[in-house]
Amino acid sequence: MSTALGEHAIRDLSLEKNQVVQYLKVGLTQGAALETNLVGWWSDKYEKPIYLTSKYRICRQYQRRYRIETFFSDQKSRGFHIHKSHLSDPARVGRLLVAACLAYIWMILQGLQVLAENKAGYIDRTERNDKSVFRLGLDWLRYCLKRDLEFQPLFWFQLEHNVVNVR
Repeated sequence: MSTALGEHAIRDLSLEKNQVVQYLKVGLTQGAALETNLVGWWSDKYEKPIYLTSKYRICRQYQRRYRIETFFSDQKSRGFHIHKSHLSDPARVGRLLVAACLAYIWMILQGLQVLAENKAGYIDRTERNDKSVFRLGLDWLRYCLKRDLEFQPLFWFQLEHNVVNVR
């Protein structure tokens, strides 16, 4: 729902649970040279309303942030630790990111294979699932390497409608 804002502080906007209010072309200060869109959003998942500003419609993108934040943490602190590379050359950083993203896909595939073959109990708790699919794949690879077990590094590439399985 789009509505007029007038001159009010954001905290004074009335918003109820499960309500989204959009204000178009808002200046966030009295002398604002740029206008933006303001969304007041109070999902039943949150204790307080969330206020977002953007030139674009943003509720859907905001909901997706958890997925991308998970990806970043898998690339950094909970996974590959690429932040410890200390690379500064953009070309080298780019190559590292390509390799890390390919390895990420590989770990997802490994994790899915672990789930499909009911092997998660070897590397995770049996009474509940605590690990992401990525983490299952990474831990499975470590498990296999530590015990000198065979594992299948699976990738599928599609070339001109022919599927090629690379092992």
